[in-house]
Amino acid sequence: MKNNKTIALGGMAIVAGLAGASAQDSAALFKIGSVEVRPHASYSIVYDDNIFLDHKKAPAPVGVAGNKAGRDHDWIHTITPGLRLNAGDAATRQSAYFNANYDLVLTRFTDTSGADSVDHNGLIEFGGKLNNLSLSVGQTLESRSDADASTLAANGRVKRKTWTTDVKSTYEVSEKTTAGLDLQQVIGDYSGNLSDSTERSANLYLDYQVLPKVKMGLGATLGYLDVDGAGNPNSSYQQGLLRLNWSATEKSSIRAEVGFEHRNIQSTGIKDPNTLVFEIGADWKASEQTTVSLNAGRGTKVSNSLGNQLNEETSVSTSIKHNLWEGLSIGLDAGYSVSDYKPTSLAAVQVRKDGYYFVKPSASYRFMERAQATVFYQYRRNDSDLDNNGNDFYNSQLGLELSYRF
Repeated sequence: MKNNKTIALGGMAIVAGLAGASAQDSAALFKIGSVEVRPHASYSIVYDDNIFLDHKKAPAPVGVAGNKAGRDHDWIHTITPGLRLNAGDAATRQSAYFNANYDLVLTRFTDTSGADSVDHNGLIEFGGKLNNLSLSVGQTLESRSDADASTLAANGRVKRKTWTTDVKSTYEVSEKTTAGLDLQQVIGDYSGNLSDSTERSANLYLDYQVLPKVKMGLGATLGYLDVDGAGNPNSSYQQGLLRLNWSATEKSSIRAEVGFEHRNIQSTGIKDPNTLVFEIGADWKASEQTTVSLNAGRGTKVSNSLGNQLNEETSVSTSIKHNLWEGLSIGLDAGYSVSDYKPTSLAAVQVRKDGYYFVKPSASYRFMERAQATVFYQYRRNDSDLDNNGNDFYNSQLGLELSYRF
């Protein structure tokens, strides 16, 4: 009952704010000196028929109680108030700028109160451009407590935090030549018996404008992956990459990085792998009302659920959006990925390959200029060659999201 009261009061407060708000212009709510202050809030209610991503259990014999798959379902309510601060040229970043954002994510279940959670997400970024040199520094915190297919390999709802630090710099060597250096550190902090990890990388690249609409280049990446826990070997890696940015037409563009990765596994008896890696993206404005994007990638990821294995993941996804008329749009997101788990230690067991896909149609309506309502349905499925269907699951979600931002 306590959960239901909290959910009802929070949901009514946000819906009332949506109904009573009037935003006649796009100016910030107020300013503190040169800093714009922009509050925002959202509320969502989702029916989820498999809140822990339980695997597909064999049904009990006919006539025996419980002759259904072992999956927990519930209504999930999420209330997310937040605040954004920005100053300077945060839009084009051609001069000094500052950008920060904070979200408080309150998740409540109608029946499964033990899965309730409070998460904090934040971003702070600053940078600018001085003559030919552009520089940005960013720090993000992503805190989540949901059930995730690829990161957790369907290990239920796990509290996890990801700290990402980025330092990016580009230098215009000439009118057609650009050099850049990107430094990144990603720290994964997981609760329970999952393995924490730290990955550091440096990416150096050189691009040249070979044609008015075509930019090509070379890149090299050095990285090191540190996985916590006894028996979880670390690894270092090197990548050589070809880069492409092609503005094919006024309505379409293609970007790509393709190359090879050599990884040194710091464990005896394990062969050091050589892997094809790539990231490809394409955007197409099919009409004045329709946009399409396509993304594909292949790379090696840490497996925090299986510390002595690495996930060689290949994925493809698409997003389509069509505006029916002013304020109303429909969309479709879909994707497929193959996770091929590779051992980094001779002690690794239950090495497997997973095939995961999702389909998510949605409809959104923007009203009062700053408010939006979205209805969506999502179906997810994972098929694994692990013994006894240990990582197989399927999941349906039906939800409504309401948001308002200044």
